[in-house]
Amino acid sequence: MVLIRSIYRQLLRHSIFVCFLCTVLILGSSLIYFLGDDENKVLDFSEYDDKITFWSNDYHISPIRDLKHLLTPLDVRFIDKSLSGSCITDTCAKDLFVLSTLNGMNPNKSIRKQFYEFYKDDPLMNRVDAFVCFHPVAMCELFMSFNRTIIVIASTRYELGRFSVNEWNEWNRNLRTIASNPRNVVAANNLYDAEYIRYFTGINTTVLPSMCAYTNVHYQSVNMRPEFIFFPSHGDSHFNEQFLDELNFSLKKSHASIIVKPLRKLYKFYSYSDIIRHPGIIYLPYQVSTMSLFEQYTMNIPLFFPSIDLLTMWHLKYNIIYDRTWDKALTGKGKHHSIIPPYDLNTTIPDPNNEFDHSSIYYWLKYADFYQWPYITYFNSIDDLALKLITTNLTYISEQMSTYNHRKHLKLLDDWKIILDRISTSSTFIKKKKKKTHYKIK
Repeated sequence: MVLIRSIYRQLLRHSIFVCFLCTVLILGSSLIYFLGDDENKVLDFSEYDDKITFWSNDYHISPIRDLKHLLTPLDVRFIDKSLSGSCITDTCAKDLFVLSTLNGMNPNKSIRKQFYEFYKDDPLMNRVDAFVCFHPVAMCELFMSFNRTIIVIASTRYELGRFSVNEWNEWNRNLRTIASNPRNVVAANNLYDAEYIRYFTGINTTVLPSMCAYTNVHYQSVNMRPEFIFFPSHGDSHFNEQFLDELNFSLKKSHASIIVKPLRKLYKFYSYSDIIRHPGIIYLPYQVSTMSLFEQYTMNIPLFFPSIDLLTMWHLKYNIIYDRTWDKALTGKGKHHSIIPPYDLNTTIPDPNNEFDHSSIYYWLKYADFYQWPYITYFNSIDDLALKLITTNLTYISEQMSTYNHRKHLKLLDDWKIILDRISTSSTFIKKKKKKTHYKIK
């Protein structure tokens, strides 16, 4: 028994020593990794070596998510260091240096220079073939010094983050510089923003629409829930209530069994698979283009909007399209004119930021997504909406949307293939392919 106890004590001491030694080795290895043993720390970036690679620092997760879904099957790679508060874990900019959520929306010249100096010889950055900016597009000012392809695709008014006269004018000059290089792209994901950029810069801005096929679900005409979903304006909340009350009254007069409920009365949180189970969506739009609308259209959900005449009248009276201009969205007060003049001083096109002129609002609203896309149902009054909710062949509408979306997808892929072909023949990409696949951090 004494011998057994002695052996046990020896084994116990040995086990404790082995555990201690293992702990030291683990901690030592961790310190080497995190503190940087230059001789041992080697990162493998080979997945980017022979693939076109995009870099993104957006404040909005959906546009870049959509582009990834569209182009990854074409062998494009993405380095997504999102500054959005809604970023998904593997896209958040947790290892981004110099730039942050606090300074990224409008980095001053000192920050831009620091960013370039830090990343100009970075082995990962040296794999980047193009920078893409959606939200804000002015983020691309940060990347001009890198001498790579710059792809600007506005998903909202392009002066976001450049609200002073001097900042906006400087951004216009830089954007024209970007546009002057044929390797670059200046675009918007909607016609409204393309025409808006043209108005202030003179740049012939193309449209590269979002597809948002990442939802991976489509409208179902079977096992449908009874409620139409109402998406209210961000403007006059009393008018939202009045609209819904009058619509329900009109439906009741028609002895219709149709139910209409606001989105947030139906769901606190919702999934794409939730909303495809409703007959359709009724909008009082707060914006002329949104990623949610792209998603819903691609899911082939029947959509109901006020006619352009009705929406113009309601906007003048109730501020329906509240986020159309930055002045209204940020301060709650619209203006009669923009703070900078148009590019063409002799233009007869009305000011897009005039919130008080009927002809200006009407002119610019015609470029809104919901007045550009086919198979959207328009109503001229609340009674007209009630009638169309009762009589519209929703299944037919959804089928037509599906056909249109297929054609749109093919056209969009063709447009992007032209851009990718141009990048693949650039000197930057050809030079990158010749480099080694492993780099040591200096």
